[in-house]
Amino acid sequence: MIVIKHSYISARDRQSWVAGKPSKVRAVGRALAHLKYIQHRPGEDRGEGGREFFGESDDELSARRLRKAVREMADSKVVVHKITLAPEINPDDKRAFTREVMAKLGSEKGLDLQWVAVEHNNTDHHHIHVVVLGKDKNGTDVRIDKKDYDKIKAYGDRYLERCHPLELERSRSLRERKEKERIEQRERAKAITREERKRDGLELPWMHRKIIREQLEPYSEWKNKRKTKSQDRAESDDKDKPYFQDKIEAAGKEWTKENTLAELEKLNQHLWDNYDDRVDPKTYNKLVAWMHEKRELEGKAKEPEAQAGKPAKEPKDYFDYKGQRYSENSSYEKLSGLSAKLREKDSERLPFEEYNQLRGWLENADRARWSGVLERQLEAQHKKDFTKTGEQLKALEGGRVLNPLQENIMSNPVTGLFMQWASLANTVVSWVPVLDNRDRLKESRDALESAKLDKHQEYVKADRTPEQKENDKATIDKLDKAIDDNQATRDKSNDEKKRKKQERDKEEPWDRYDPWGRY
Repeated sequence: MIVIKHSYISARDRQSWVAGKPSKVRAVGRALAHLKYIQHRPGEDRGEGGREFFGESDDELSARRLRKAVREMADSKVVVHKITLAPEINPDDKRAFTREVMAKLGSEKGLDLQWVAVEHNNTDHHHIHVVVLGKDKNGTDVRIDKKDYDKIKAYGDRYLERCHPLELERSRSLRERKEKERIEQRERAKAITREERKRDGLELPWMHRKIIREQLEPYSEWKNKRKTKSQDRAESDDKDKPYFQDKIEAAGKEWTKENTLAELEKLNQHLWDNYDDRVDPKTYNKLVAWMHEKRELEGKAKEPEAQAGKPAKEPKDYFDYKGQRYSENSSYEKLSGLSAKLREKDSERLPFEEYNQLRGWLENADRARWSGVLERQLEAQHKKDFTKTGEQLKALEGGRVLNPLQENIMSNPVTGLFMQWASLANTVVSWVPVLDNRDRLKESRDALESAKLDKHQEYVKADRTPEQKENDKATIDKLDKAIDDNQATRDKSNDEKKRKKQERDKEEPWDRYDPWGRY
């Protein structure tokens, strides 16, 4: 594995802009400063005249000639590219390593690159600084992007595998062990944090999502839905569609049933090997169905007994993996162990059909083992509680005798959760004031006015058809009528308030009170 760092210096980048104007001189100066830095950076490996530059074929390059070449790049889009190569192990000949990587990169890109490099051996991990000029020897602009990083890593790995196979294997094993230890340490930290949250009351340990799932959709209902869904899938709408109209797009091409089995299998392998070209599950299932159908047709053609009227072979309800047989009747622990093993790196993969079978069996086994779990727990607790004496119940409840059945229900985790929600809702409702002084007629009028304004803005749009405008006008008329009714109701309410006030004033004359409302 090689760690790669890449950046570039250009007159157009942010650091080369001065007072809002790009500066070619500043970009060239930054490039020259970088050359000076990698040559004279402090360290034990620096000689009296600095470190030596090397290139494609020269081991000692003149610094003056390099500075001249950089100045000639002032008019190019990119002055220089800065690349740092840090291989996983330190090769004996870093110059040969760098030359092979850069030669293959230039050949892959079709460019005759101009580059210089310097070795840095003054850190714990040795590395090489490479400076690539912005134009190649033929004057073509050089562009290095993220896609080139993977190519550089592949070229470096090939060199190390060829020249240092044992050291590379040991380094990879060490890296994988450290990564495994890091993941285990992270999982332990998560477990400790979870236990602390449970201890502090921030997380409910009994709140298992599979218990809630069983309550919301019992196993029997889920199984019936699954059976109905599989029957509907078998009766797909595409069965009557001509083969030349039923197409899928994958790997930049169109594919139909007209393609041969070998072509479809080659496409399937390509999709497995290239993650970026993978398709959505619906499209991939169609591809698998085509391959399965073609395999059946080829099998029938090769077996004359099948054409003679013998019944076709039924699909297997089991599969074998590394000497063990798996089926729908296998235990959940056995199926989940195989699923975990398949997720490991470099494990042998299952065929797609068998992997889908495993997923279905695993989900079915998981659902089945949680089916009726609450009923069984309640029944066990019910039997357990009825064996307690009255004195034991009093001691448990602080002197109160609690009905065992009531205790069973309240100890149910789902019921407890609902009771907590109810308690919280009761607390929130208790905060709401009983008195309501809102003017609901005014709020209603404001809402009607807002709706009328929105509808009027739609009405005056230029792209509205005559039919739409007519509907808009009818809606505006209805809103006007509703506003008038609202105003009439408000007037009536105000008149009623005035009448009641006058009646109170007659009963209690105003001169009985001073200006502050006192007698």
